[in-house]
Amino acid sequence: MISLGARLVRAALRLYTYPYRKRHASLSRSVKFRSRPYRPPAGFSWERTEADGVCVEILTPPDCRKGGAVLHFHGGGHTVGMNGMYRKVAERLARGTRRPVYSVDYRTGEALTHPALLDECFRAVLSLREKGPMPAKWAAVGDSMGANLMLAVCLRLRDEGMELPAALVCVSPFVDLAAAGDSYRKNAHADPLYGLPKKQSFAENEKFLRRRTPYIGTAAPEDPYLSPAYADFTGFPPLLVQYGEKETSASDGETVAARARAAGCKVVLQEYAGMFHDFQYLFPFLRESKRAWREMSAFLNAALV
Repeated sequence: MISLGARLVRAALRLYTYPYRKRHASLSRSVKFRSRPYRPPAGFSWERTEADGVCVEILTPPDCRKGGAVLHFHGGGHTVGMNGMYRKVAERLARGTRRPVYSVDYRTGEALTHPALLDECFRAVLSLREKGPMPAKWAAVGDSMGANLMLAVCLRLRDEGMELPAALVCVSPFVDLAAAGDSYRKNAHADPLYGLPKKQSFAENEKFLRRRTPYIGTAAPEDPYLSPAYADFTGFPPLLVQYGEKETSASDGETVAARARAAGCKVVLQEYAGMFHDFQYLFPFLRESKRAWREMSAFLNAALV
């Protein structure tokens, strides 16, 4: 059962996002994040470096274990770069695993189209693996569009005969850019971030819910490198997929899990009742978020032994 805290947060989100949802505006392109100088927690080391021309942030906890690392792909559509919230996510990943976290700070911008982000992330991963400093054993975590890029990078690694990570974590994955899932209808009014206001009917506004990001460009939305929901996951490592029951894109998580299982992968699928997109990132103090973070840390630690 959803906690009281989550109910209150969900109600507040509905109020905050109502002006955007009423006019069908994109939150990732409308809400501006404050840019502040980052100061790592006491005892942590932090640096910005480049991997084949792509910015990467490395956060290392003070009690760092030997061997293993976490590669972090942030979300935010294709318009939001690395920011304070995602640096807090990196901190939680570092604390939960006691391993260094490598956050790929790929370029963002409304003018970019596929495969620009995939190419950047793939170059960064190749450079980190082949030239260092990332350890040989690693796991990867991505949320929303970051989960899309993470899975697409792994598809390219596999297709080019390269070694895959030890495990993958998908948080509220946005991996079907055709937006074909039934959860858009089911959660049309339930999603506090991306759903329709109650007075707007799904029948008349379906096209706004199933909007297609301009990042698609001229590509086919069903291209697996653009929409990993349509991919064959043969040979992939274990996957943990977490999403909120009330997300309009909840079907994306279900589809990835089903296709990965069909390909013989070990999959842990976790649907959080009553929750919304990226709840564990946005509101880590909630009871549901704390549980999701415990599950995430345990999954990563088991893979990185």
